[in-house]
Amino acid sequence: MVIAMMNGGLDGSKKSSRFGRDVSAYSPVQSSRLEHRPPLPSVLNGYFTLSHGPATSAAGDADEIQKLFPNMFGQPSVELVASTYPALKIDQKLKVGVVLSGGQAPGGHNVIAGVFDYLQQHTKDSILYGFCGGPAGIMKCKYTEITGDFLYPYRNQVAKTSLEFFSLQSLGSMMLQKLNIDV
Repeated sequence: MVIAMMNGGLDGSKKSSRFGRDVSAYSPVQSSRLEHRPPLPSVLNGYFTLSHGPATSAAGDADEIQKLFPNMFGQPSVELVASTYPALKIDQKLKVGVVLSGGQAPGGHNVIAGVFDYLQQHTKDSILYGFCGGPAGIMKCKYTEITGDFLYPYRNQVAKTSLEFFSLQSLGSMMLQKLNIDV
């Protein structure tokens, strides 16, 4: 299933997206990028667990940042650690929200594609949401469900072809609860 999504629609066809990006108009370089599979960090090639580390902080203005983000500031850091057993059940259905910090994020599309592919391979019925319109996207509950067809035209493309729906610095818990987001 992941291979079919990497190569186009769910049926494996190389069709234009119904979401406004016509891949038939891509240059040869853009088209070749669609088929490229970037290497994964070794920990993502198998099972992994999360290991919590020291509390996060800020490089400057820690008190001000803590006031602005009281529920997030000081949370433990997290590291992915290789494991011999799956942390998720294949029939487990997760709802995952994805956000970037805004502005240009080189490689951001690949990270989102990697999360999508991992969910499809390890928890097939999971849903991946991308939040629209910057930090206000979560507060206003503006989101897009990321599907294979939606994601395909953006795989390995440069920042100029931005997905244009990711950006968040403070997760609005009310909206996350409304969507019943797990991660």
